[in-house]
Amino acid sequence: MSDARVQYLVTRFFEGSITVTEKEELAAWVNQAEGDDVLKKELEEAWERYEPDAALKEQADPALDRIIGNLYANAGEAAAGNAVPARFRFLKRFAAAAAILLVAGAGMYYWYNSGSKQETVTAAITNDVPPGSTKAVLTLSNGQQIVLDSAANGILAQQGGTSISKQAGGQIVYNANGETAGETLYNTMSTPRGGEYQLTLPDGTKAWLNAASSITYPTAFTGSERNVQITGEVYLEVAKDKRKSFLVQVNDVKLEVLGTHFNVNAYGDDKIVRTTLLEGSVKVNAGGSSRVISPGQQAKVARGGTMTVDANVNIAETMAWKNGRFVFEGAPIETVMRQLSRWYDVEVQAVEDIDDLFFVDVPRNKKISDVLKALELTGKVKFKIEGKKIMILK
Repeated sequence: MSDARVQYLVTRFFEGSITVTEKEELAAWVNQAEGDDVLKKELEEAWERYEPDAALKEQADPALDRIIGNLYANAGEAAAGNAVPARFRFLKRFAAAAAILLVAGAGMYYWYNSGSKQETVTAAITNDVPPGSTKAVLTLSNGQQIVLDSAANGILAQQGGTSISKQAGGQIVYNANGETAGETLYNTMSTPRGGEYQLTLPDGTKAWLNAASSITYPTAFTGSERNVQITGEVYLEVAKDKRKSFLVQVNDVKLEVLGTHFNVNAYGDDKIVRTTLLEGSVKVNAGGSSRVISPGQQAKVARGGTMTVDANVNIAETMAWKNGRFVFEGAPIETVMRQLSRWYDVEVQAVEDIDDLFFVDVPRNKKISDVLKALELTGKVKFKIEGKKIMILK
């Protein structure tokens, strides 16, 4: 590939405007090296010839700082501001090229060159596992349960003055007929392990549920507040209504919003409630304290109510599930396998003595063997599949 073409693709990569075809071309170029040393040499030479504009460097440097920060944290090494360990220095020498190595080279290139690489994968498979799918159960106020993935399109039920319908795309929508007097009725939508679903609440708020998640809400928002409760992971695009605040209860954490886009991750096995803001503002209340977070920030509330705010969260990694992907940028194996376990509804053998961080970007619509192969191509871990049990081999 010519130097000019590499420069063009690198620029498109960081601007976020690169097409699927161009990404395949770039990943193929990354993958053509025979080994890491050769690849690093090629990337260094490309970076030496490539001079990004100031705006591009502003995007590249924080990205690499975050990656290096994750490496520091994992290794228990010097805090930011101290000398960078020798093995990390090359990252800062060619930020864009290194990012391509980490993002495109550590897993993504599997999808574009699997033919030449698959013989290196050792995952033993006796029964492959398909990916999760669109499925959920809707529990009505009277306890009746409707299995949504098998329900026919059209009106599913009538709850007070509100009708519930399933649209052609599978989404559930609530439509009020204007009659709001009477008892407040509550519904709950829940997804199983291996399921996801989309819902439009009575006020027009859109909700996306990840696997093993739920949201409980009234069939009509009649008071001065719109209250919902969630478990698991839910992304919300809240309909604007200045007269009615939108309140989300997550365990002992309470979120206050007016109109905003945010993601809440509150799985019990993570032990931390993470609220990530994409648009608008959210006030997070927990443990007797409160913080207002801005777009691009993430509030983390540990058990006991201790709250911290990450001002430089990786939005692409946080929202990957909603966009149909697994994205890990410096994630420990425990984080990776928790996500795979929920989406594929599999049991994962206890993880021990694996301190590596994983940089992988793969689609969620692949069989689990394909995802495990991408992880194996990092050279850090191997897997064995037996039915719905995943064993990690070091």
